Amino acid sequence: MTKIFQVDSFTGEAFRGNPAAVCLLERELDERLYLEISREMNLSETAFLIPGATEGESRLRWFTPETEVRLCGHATLATAWIQYTELGMSGEIIYNTLSGRLNVSRDGERIEMNFPAENLSKFDNDLIVKRAIGCDGSSYYAPLSKKILFELAHGENLEDISPDFSSLKRLDFGLEVKGLIVTRKGSHDYDFMSRYFAPWVGINEDPVTGSAHTILGPYWSRKLGKNSLKAYQASRRGGEINLRILENDRVCIIGKAVTVLRGYLSF
Repeated sequence: MTKIFQVDSFTGEAFRGNPAAVCLLERELDERLYLEISREMNLSETAFLIPGATEGESRLRWFTPETEVRLCGHATLATAWIQYTELGMSGEIIYNTLSGRLNVSRDGERIEMNFPAENLSKFDNDLIVKRAIGCDGSSYYAPLSKKILFELAHGENLEDISPDFSSLKRLDFGLEVKGLIVTRKGSHDYDFMSRYFAPWVGINEDPVTGSAHTILGPYWSRKLGKNSLKAYQASRRGGEINLRILENDRVCIIGKAVTVLRGYLSF
């Protein structure tokens, strides 16, 4: 039997943040099983940890119920949390992934993930995005992850946005799109806020999205002139992310986690 855990990421409280399944493997599976297990778990992402040849170094893969993804922040945080709290690991962890080598460490109750940052180019079709979400704003495109970032023009309440996901998925943006980040400047405790929609990969709305913050972090760092940022993703579950902009196009994404389920997978 295979050990499996469910972890709520980017939160210190159970049943908030973003849930991810973490599946601890002894070896690679038949390819079809990754998707079948992910569909069984029915979460935005299931992480699969495969032992590496070197101590402290593993292969890490992430699957939605529909596809494998190149980068997933909350499932990486969840995996590291399980390794530190359930498996007794200490020091730095290195993951080999589709996005290269990712270094992760623990600082007390928080997990720090060193991720590649992604810069944006202007996306000259604001009207399509405006029609999709019903708000004015400016849009940008991240070509590596194929995400659109849309900054609201008038600081509308993010919680009020309610896209038609079927219509959103059918829109022709003129380029490949896998996710839509909607963001605005924050207030009080947060530098900025966001929501993330990805019906193109089977996730209508992701509760808290670490990979989106590899784009949001550099974007708001330039706008606000700050290298350390605190963010809130305003989904129904909600979650907090701290960010630190690093050199060489890297960003440190920082968050807490809570284990809510421990079990075994039989197949």
